[in-house]
Amino acid sequence: MARKLRIGIIGCGKIATVDHVPHYKSIPGVEIVSLLDIKRRQIDKLKDALDLDAKGFTDEVRFLNSGLDAVSICTPNCFHYPQTLAALKHGIHVLCEKPMAATPAECTGMIAAARSKKRVLQINQSLRYLPIYQTMAGLVHKGAIGEPTHVRCIRAGGPTPDIGWSPGAKWFVSKKYQGGLILDIAVHMTDLMRWMAGDISQVAAYVDTRITRIDVPDNVMVLTRFANGATGVLELSWTFPVGAGYLEIYGTKGMLRQGFDPNHPIEVITPGAKHGQYKVAHPKLTKNAKTSQQGFVDAILGKAPSVTPGELGRKAIAMCDAIAKSGQTGKFVSVKRY
Repeated sequence: MARKLRIGIIGCGKIATVDHVPHYKSIPGVEIVSLLDIKRRQIDKLKDALDLDAKGFTDEVRFLNSGLDAVSICTPNCFHYPQTLAALKHGIHVLCEKPMAATPAECTGMIAAARSKKRVLQINQSLRYLPIYQTMAGLVHKGAIGEPTHVRCIRAGGPTPDIGWSPGAKWFVSKKYQGGLILDIAVHMTDLMRWMAGDISQVAAYVDTRITRIDVPDNVMVLTRFANGATGVLELSWTFPVGAGYLEIYGTKGMLRQGFDPNHPIEVITPGAKHGQYKVAHPKLTKNAKTSQQGFVDAILGKAPSVTPGELGRKAIAMCDAIAKSGQTGKFVSVKRY
């Protein structure tokens, strides 16, 4: 009988509880054996909530020497870079939460470390694993709406994460911990836009902080130019009193959109026989999509390459970096290509 893959979790808060641990527990041949957090009560809370038989550590060195094959890093943003390097130094595969790091240079260092140790470095760009977006990307890439010409994406609402979905997690809204709307949400949405329409070459952004109690961006509006000449608009906010979540991709033969029809997650709209007439189709979603954790395990075992490797994470950070610089300078900023 083959030995089970031994997984460790770094950071035992909400992200580990709702995403990583439940998904690992559903994978045959995998066991969660070690948990690391600076707060012992967080470790105990995670063990009790998800019925885990795992050792708890508050010391990183002891944790990394506990016989691990792989780790999930679920800590505040500022720890992703050093903790990834530490795990790779010990020869441990890494699934790192987004954002991969604060800068493209840090991302490059993480990728180099993984290559030198011949270990998997995967970034949890989690939208890539959702059936709705897999279906949309597949339709665009198969030419269902022709060549993409414009993308519009809005993700807005309130309150901030530390009050909303993860109460008390002040690091989401702290510059000290590299929090803020850009590295929390733009890192997802720019990757989603790239997936649909290709690389983004240039951005112009308004970046604001409207909530006086925080010191990071809470509103972002971005104009994008894609490498193929297409345009895009990205709208993000933590201060809208009513939420909004829509994605529209316009092409030379029609449009594809998500979030507009409560009865159908996706709509493909194409011209009808006469001017002003339209045909509307409601494609079925992709079935049996892998979770990020399953993809990570498969990559470790050599069954399939990761679909969100470090290289993809670095592209997302390059976009975030360009947005931040444009917001600071008021100028168009070119996105570095890797």
